[in-house]
Amino acid sequence: MVNSTAFSIENRQKILEEATGNEYDFVFTKCGFKEALFSLIASGLGFKCAMFCEKDFDIELHTVVNTKDASKKTIQILRNRFPHLILPDEYLHVRKSKNRLSELFSSSIKYKDLYRYESNIQVSSESSVSIDKEFKINSNRLLMSFIKSALNNGVTILNYSSVVSDNSNEIIVSDLLKPDKSGYALQCKQLLNFDNAEQNDNKEELYIRLNRKHLYLKRSFKFYVDNELVRLIRYQDYFLLICEHSNQTTNFIETVLKELSSLFKEDISFNLDDIISTDLISMRNSSNLKDQLLLTEQFVKQFLNLSSSDFTDRLHRLPIVDSNFEGRKEIQELIEFADFKFDEAKQTGIHPISFKNVFYRFGSETEILTELAYEWRAKYGPGEKLWQNVQLWYLYNNEMICNMNDYYARIHSRNSDYKLDLLIDEEVMNSCLFV
Repeated sequence: MVNSTAFSIENRQKILEEATGNEYDFVFTKCGFKEALFSLIASGLGFKCAMFCEKDFDIELHTVVNTKDASKKTIQILRNRFPHLILPDEYLHVRKSKNRLSELFSSSIKYKDLYRYESNIQVSSESSVSIDKEFKINSNRLLMSFIKSALNNGVTILNYSSVVSDNSNEIIVSDLLKPDKSGYALQCKQLLNFDNAEQNDNKEELYIRLNRKHLYLKRSFKFYVDNELVRLIRYQDYFLLICEHSNQTTNFIETVLKELSSLFKEDISFNLDDIISTDLISMRNSSNLKDQLLLTEQFVKQFLNLSSSDFTDRLHRLPIVDSNFEGRKEIQELIEFADFKFDEAKQTGIHPISFKNVFYRFGSETEILTELAYEWRAKYGPGEKLWQNVQLWYLYNNEMICNMNDYYARIHSRNSDYKLDLLIDEEVMNSCLFV
């Protein structure tokens, strides 16, 4: 039975009924990073906000904070507020030819010292290798954390809904999942759109998820193919290649994998059989975290009359639902905390990597899932099936999943063989929930 206050598909009509007749200070017709952050800040100041999204929630935040932006104050603050979702990462930046100027910087690594940084690396003495410090972002989970935190602050949020405005203070909101699509009247002082402040030019990137093949790397990698930057990013149970190139042909992918293999010792190589999945991702040039924060800050100044220092202070004090780590913010502290939480959960039969994926997805909310796993252990038995059902229960009750695509979007994986992500069988899920 779903709680009547849960952010669940079963409560969609109740959400709209309770919104009917209310007067909102700000209403958005999209629900992405900027809109959710603005609403979280505004609701903390006493403004009444709502977000209605025509499809599912908009994940338009880039996965990486690059070296140039990583030291910016607002990004550092946000990282401290979401330490499980904005993770520090070090790269070995490999260039085939040496740059005399680059060797003068402290980040440059001497050829004779390379083995200390990565025992598996194999590059020529003519190559230039340096250390870059960046962040990797779990974009969809960061958005969901904003959304759930905003809900706790009293913000009205709904996906698969349409908004019709007659240029007065009244708007009509309809649930697009209802056959009759009956409308609900709301009063609205300001109907806002961040898109008007953004550039519309997009870029495409190729994302390739690779089997790790039991290869442990101390750091991620950067290298070049056709003079285009390629990142190899480490995750718990796979590698992610991000190519700043729109060419998705087999020949290009083979070239990338060949270049990647050339960075390692001869017994380490990657080929097309190691690919878990590929996606061609289209993003705006302003989809990086720095620009998203700058655009939000502009709206905060304009509509909430807050200064830059006020905006920064508000970032410091965001009320977040899943970041209760008892003061642990540094990555090593977080790793130790995750290990501690796994010790509490391991008698439910969950695989250590599966648990780490759950922990870095749900943060301190993982405690709720662990408690439920122990409660349901007698019903499902220990192991994968138990945690599939526990994770599905949490998503269904707290994250407004309305179909399988929403389910995949919350987990950030569409590959059914990706077992350590605890993906539930599609046929089972549809028969249980979306009939």
